[in-house]
Amino acid sequence: MISSPGIGSGLDINSLINQLMSLERQPLQRLQSQESTYNSQLSAFGKLKSALSTFQDAVNGLNSTDSFQIFSATSSNEDSFTASADSTAASGSYDLVISQLAQHHKVASASLDPSTALGTGSIDIAVAGNSFNVAIDGSNNTLSGIRNAINNAADNTGVTATIINEGTAASRLVLTADDSGAANSISFTVNDDDSSTTDDAGLSQLLQTGSYDMKELVAAQDAAFTIDTLAITSASNTVTGAIAGVTLDLIAGGGSSGKLTVGRDDAKVTESVQSFVDAYNTLQDTIKEQQKGSLKGDSTLRSLANSIRGVLNTAASGVGTYSYLSELGIHTDKDTGSLTLDTTELETALNTDFSGVAALFADSVEGAMGRMDSMLDNWVQTGGLLQNRTDGINSRIDTLQSRMDLLEVRLDTTERRYRDQFSALDALLGQMQSTSSWLSSQLASLG
Repeated sequence: MISSPGIGSGLDINSLINQLMSLERQPLQRLQSQESTYNSQLSAFGKLKSALSTFQDAVNGLNSTDSFQIFSATSSNEDSFTASADSTAASGSYDLVISQLAQHHKVASASLDPSTALGTGSIDIAVAGNSFNVAIDGSNNTLSGIRNAINNAADNTGVTATIINEGTAASRLVLTADDSGAANSISFTVNDDDSSTTDDAGLSQLLQTGSYDMKELVAAQDAAFTIDTLAITSASNTVTGAIAGVTLDLIAGGGSSGKLTVGRDDAKVTESVQSFVDAYNTLQDTIKEQQKGSLKGDSTLRSLANSIRGVLNTAASGVGTYSYLSELGIHTDKDTGSLTLDTTELETALNTDFSGVAALFADSVEGAMGRMDSMLDNWVQTGGLLQNRTDGINSRIDTLQSRMDLLEVRLDTTERRYRDQFSALDALLGQMQSTSSWLSSQLASLG
């Protein structure tokens, strides 16, 4: 057999086979084109689901009465204090005067050479009456060793040790209570192996000579202030509970003062409504884009768009002053179908009947956002309409893939058959041409 097709006959057999296989591959190419269409549809549904999820997040931002219980707390003197408010706050104004701030108790050892090894024994440290013990031996009896032993103690009850360098060969071990307030004072007791804590030797060197105690650098102190002349103390400069729903951060004492104003934060409500409008418009743009692209003519998009418009156009019954979102300044453009927000109309509605606005959005039964969220769940949840649609497409892709795999096997077999047949034909033609040449030469010799 001739190993290179066409050598024996002169025919371009490879070209012939390629042309035949091109025809044979047309059914496979149609399946591949169909698969590409399905993949484009899956991508389109992915974009749609992403836009729906963003829209649902915006819907949920207005789907609770807590979303409308937004208060702001402002200070007239932020050098004195700042404040924030949560949904449990109530509108009001208050005069604050801060006489002193809360302080962390801070004590220091005697001034010592940081390289000197002190004695051995142990140290008892208590914060707010809760104590722990630190063993001191030859491996940790310098100032840095004692500092590390205190900080690394597993049962440390709330104190941090540092070292302050006062100059050449003069440093102090400083202990600071982790929590501020008068109750969180530090006590420091040395248990010296030389059996004396008043001889200024061994571990006793940590103590102040004469008093044999730690030196107080900062007193343990509660914050003290008044709210409308009512006296209040706090272990922390961050104060919660003094005014329901309000957190105060005290910054300066010494009689500093300011007025605290707590009020409804309509700007936050407007921001949430604008986010809803923007997410709706993004979703509509996505729907339109896919209707012109991979999902052209798909009934799924029409059904989704109709469902959303149905919720927007359905009145909320019995929830208060307002029944339609258009009464709150949310209007639909007749030409584009997009939403716009008239913030002036929304502000007027909030000032006229704030609870009515909240009810139109967030009533547990008739609220527009609750109804919208339930409708969207039918589309985006596991087992929802979008998943059913994409599952169907994936199933068709799997079927196509199986058919394409079979076709690929069949095409390989067909191509081998063509090559075998053309190789045989090539060899036969080659033999015939050789025989013809021989006969021609014999006839010529007879002439």
